[in-house]
Amino acid sequence: MLRASSLIAFSMLALASRAQATDLSPIPSASVVGPVSDTELRITPFFWASGIKGDVRTRAVLPTVSVDVPFKDILQNLDFAAMLAGEYRNGRWGVLADLAYVAVSVEAERDFITRAPGFSSAEVKSRTLNATATGFYRFYEGGGFSADILAGGRVWSASTDVALSIGGIISASGGTERTWIDPVAGLRLRANLGNGFGLSAYGDIGAGSSRLTWQLRGTIDYSFNEHWSVSVGYRHLAVDYRSGSYVFDTELSGPIMGVSYRF
Repeated sequence: MLRASSLIAFSMLALASRAQATDLSPIPSASVVGPVSDTELRITPFFWASGIKGDVRTRAVLPTVSVDVPFKDILQNLDFAAMLAGEYRNGRWGVLADLAYVAVSVEAERDFITRAPGFSSAEVKSRTLNATATGFYRFYEGGGFSADILAGGRVWSASTDVALSIGGIISASGGTERTWIDPVAGLRLRANLGNGFGLSAYGDIGAGSSRLTWQLRGTIDYSFNEHWSVSVGYRHLAVDYRSGSYVFDTELSGPIMGVSYRF
């Protein structure tokens, strides 16, 4: 996951370098303060093949459980999932939003490690929603490159039930539901490679109710026509939230694919 996050960060730096090269080119480019007149509405259902890794604790009477569940285990035990993103832009101003909801019930000794002696296995039922909404301003556009600065918030709603087995005989269980919001700020970069192809990179970071939340996303994009396009890449999303005995310190990462329709 660290390598994947580093690759995405490198892509963002590469896109920024392209913008700088465009500024130095003798070919006239669009002014940073020039008008952007088009209006755009885009809807993107997407599929995120995300695994989950981190620490979860629901109650003071239960130990912290270290979770490392690959996507194949999540897919086999998936109860329900819904993922959707949208964008509206009018000139240089716009709004971005994305939502991912996943409900899963997993029971596997290799996926969970309890941080207390005597516990032989664990079962975790998780229903997690994360949604990010931001406003953005396009502060640069020219030479097939655009850059947006953005600010907004991310809401998490996590319902987690943990059942632990002690020696395979006695069970201890507990569940908790928590909802919280974190302000975030970030940057989005796009480069047009020609022939319908492009590169996109997105990153944000924030804190507030949680100690820290951040994400990186990089995709290769292809436009079939003025309405339909597809994107394929990688996304990493992390949050560290603690309140009393409750702990939700997790990372979600994996390949992502979306199909967009532009109105």
